Parts: sequence; C-alpha cells; structure tokens
Amino acid sequence: MENQKHSGASSPSTTQLGGSTQIPSISNNSSSTELDRCHYCGNELTTNNKMIHNGSSSTPPTTTGNLIHCTNVQTPLSSSSPKIISTTTTTNINTIDTYSSSSSSSSSSSSSSSSSLTSPISNTITNSNSNNNSNTETTPIITTPSTSTTSTTLKWRKNLYEKQSFADNYTDETFLIGLVQNANFMKYDFWTVVLDSFTVSQQITSVILFVIIFFHSLKYTLSLPFLVGMAGIFLVLGYIVLIIIDPTSNFNTIKDSILHVVLLFGTVYGLSPVLRTLTNSFSDDTIWALTFILLLAHLFFHDYGYTNNETVKFSAPISLNAAIFASVLLGSRLASNTHVFMLITYAIQTFALFPILRHHLKRHSMELHAGLTVILCVTCSALLLGMSTLLALIYVGIIITITFVCPIWLIWIQKYKNEINGPWDEASVISQSGGEF
Repeated sequence: MENQKHSGASSPSTTQLGGSTQIPSISNNSSSTELDRCHYCGNELTTNNKMIHNGSSSTPPTTTGNLIHCTNVQTPLSSSSPKIISTTTTTNINTIDTYSSSSSSSSSSSSSSSSSLTSPISNTITNSNSNNNSNTETTPIITTPSTSTTSTTLKWRKNLYEKQSFADNYTDETFLIGLVQNANFMKYDFWTVVLDSFTVSQQITSVILFVIIFFHSLKYTLSLPFLVGMAGIFLVLGYIVLIIIDPTSNFNTIKDSILHVVLLFGTVYGLSPVLRTLTNSFSDDTIWALTFILLLAHLFFHDYGYTNNETVKFSAPISLNAAIFASVLLGSRLASNTHVFMLITYAIQTFALFPILRHHLKRHSMELHAGLTVILCVTCSALLLGMSTLLALIYVGIIITITFVCPIWLIWIQKYKNEINGPWDEASVISQSGGEF
C-alpha cells in the first residue's frame, strides 16, 4: 500500500457514481498526507490496517499494483457488467475529483487521457508518469450500456369478439369501474320485520291447531257434531269477513266461490271411505313420521310472500299437496268415514282457504293482521296447556324466537352483507311489464 503526498490544505472527499459506488477525491491544492482509501467503495482505512466496510469490520486490505481494495471484494466483472474508463481530469465542479499533483497537472492530463483504457474494476487502473516525475492517478468512470427501445402501447379493450395481444385472463385498471356493492341493500326496521314475521307465526300456529283437532278426534274428547259444526261456522265466518274487507268482491264472485267449495266438500265426502282405508295398512310409527315430515315440508314451501302481500296470486302446490297428503295419512287412524270427512274439511280450510283470508286481512289493516296473530297464539297456547305443559312452553318459545329474536338477528347481520354486482353478471331478462323473469 502506498501513500501519496500532496501540497495545499484540503480534506479528502468522495463522489458518488451510479447510485452506490463512491470514488475518493481531493482537490488540487491538497498539501496534507492523503489517507488510504478503498478504490472500490471509497471508505477510509483505519490505522490498524483494517477498514469499516458496509457497517462491519472487514479483513485487512491488499494492494494490487496501484489499486487498493478490500479482500472481500473479489467478484470479477462479467461482460455485461459496467466498465471503467481510466482517465485523468483537472479540478472542475462538473467533473469527478481526482488525486493529482499541484505541478504539471495540465501536461500529465493530456498524456494520460490519450492512453485511457477500458478494464475491470477489481484488477486494472492506469498510472501515468509525466516528464518532471509527477505522478497522476487516473479516475474510474463507470459507464453502463444504454438500450433504447421504442414500443407501441396497445390499449386493452373489454371485447370478447376481438382478438387482442393480451392473455385471456388479463385485466387492467378499468376492469372494476362497473363494480357496485350492495346495490339491492335495504335497511330493515325492527317493528316492520316483527310484523312480517307474524305471517310465519300464523302458519305454524295453524298447523299446530290442525294437529290438535286430529288429537281430539282420535281420543274422542270432542264430539263429532261439535267438530263438524265448528267447521261450518269457520267457513261461513271466513266468507263474511272476506266480503267486508275485499272491495273487489261481489255477489257473483262469492256465489261462484261457494259453489266450488260445496263441490269440493261433496267430492271429499264421497271419497271418505277410500281415503280412510288408503293407508290403513301402514303402521302407526310410519304414519307419525310421514306426517311430521310432510307438515314440515308444508311450512318450508309455503307461499309466505302471498300472505305478506308481496304477490297477488297464491301459488304453493308443493306445500298444499304435502298438507293434504298428511291429512289423508292421519285420517286412516280415525274410526269412521265422517271423522275422515271432518278432518279433510279442516285441512282444506286451514291450508287452502285460510291463507287467502289472511292475505286480505293484512292488505286491509295491519291492526287486524296483528290481532289475528294474537288470537291464534293465545288459543293454541291454551289448548296445548290443557294437553301438556311442556308442549305449551316449547310452542311459546318457538313463537317468541321467530317473532322477536330472529328480527334482531337479521338486523344485526346486515352489517356483514357484501353483495358485489358488475358487468360480469348474467344479464336479467326484463318483460314489457317491468318485471324480471
């Protein structure tokens, strides 16, 4: 390692090239002894012949010719690495500072610039000597090959029918412009949801009341004339209420409806012997299991939208067929054909006619809708309490859960709703009346 002396008072400085490479420099007026520096990174060498390199103590430096470098910098330059052009320059604020002598700097610069060479960083540096024995070191200038490419930017378009130079799954920043979140979001009100849940409570109560009537018929706790008379009273009372609250009803409409009902009941009465013996060979366990499954299916597939005035036509074929089939299964456990006729009559009134009456009641008045719900729930609770306290408590718990707990839960989970719509969705066909198919 060799030290160089210079004249003038100046402190050594470094110039950063190409981002992170530093080159030691000192002005031409330097007169103090120059410190040893690494010609690769430009850091000073300490007195104990070691240096701080990249924040850690490295191994002692070595000297190869005039190039002082760190022993841990041993990677040679490849053909694609930056090159060093060895040249000597005078002091200029626009050029790289170099170690130079204060005398004959112009003559040494001209002689060294003519012999500039391209060499790897770790092995070669040019040393030029002038005629007056003044030594001038060359300065490495890092150059990198530049490549200029001209490309035509093609804009991606959202067209399936056009062949484009993009991958099939390519999307750009304009793809999510049509994204819509929670487009059909509706904020629910608690009491509105409670009133709508009355429809479910009414249907569940109607099914339980039908089962209670079957139980009393099976156990003979209620006489047959009383049950038949109650069925007739409910039918007449329902038509009277419908005439009062339905403004579109008239005498001809009511007359046609009564004729259809009388024809239906006459058919049921004629088929009562067949219906009583149709499933007579089934065991009791099979009858109870099938009845439970069919009534549960009736509750699941019932047209609650019609009762809540969301539709104008009652359409629940699966629900109605399941309920009638359940009544036929239960009728096979009764003793006489009249009992079977009475049970099928209650099934038609409960599952086919009563939803129509409840639909018109709610459309006419919400107070009547709520009042009917209270009457049904109180009547069912009283009848169940006379049969079993446990059954009455279970029924009350189910009604409270459906009427009050479920609306609270529905409102709470609204904050987690995240429906995403966009141009990628399947198109909806809209009819001329404005409704979707």
